[in-house]
Amino acid sequence: MTESEEPMASPDEADFLDRFAELREVATAAGGLVKVEVDGTSDLVGLVIDPRAMRLASEELAAAVREAFGRARAAAQERAMQAVPDVLRQETPELTAMLRDIEADARGNMNEILLAANELTARLDRLMRQGNQR
Repeated sequence: MTESEEPMASPDEADFLDRFAELREVATAAGGLVKVEVDGTSDLVGLVIDPRAMRLASEELAAAVREAFGRARAAAQERAMQAVPDVLRQETPELTAMLRDIEADARGNMNEILLAANELTARLDRLMRQGNQR
């Protein structure tokens, strides 16, 4: 079978794939100052940082983002596994590789977010110091 001759997904499989793609989980950290939303593939689809969170040290803010992301990702993975039809739960090398790729992508996205949060916090720290010096 060539790539262009891939079998069509059955209606049940198509419904499952749609539900999986639409799955969302939200988690918070730092007393609700950081809110993270992930989809069924653990990709970050939303991040809200309350302006009051900028008073946190950059390390605390980064830890809060990691914490919220970890909680949301764990919840999404749990819900996703519950939604997987039994036939698809059989582990195959292809599935294992795909899951590793998804995890690697999610970690890469998280690292980018943490770098941006650290840069933002450092900038805010500098601005606040400049404002205090005037």
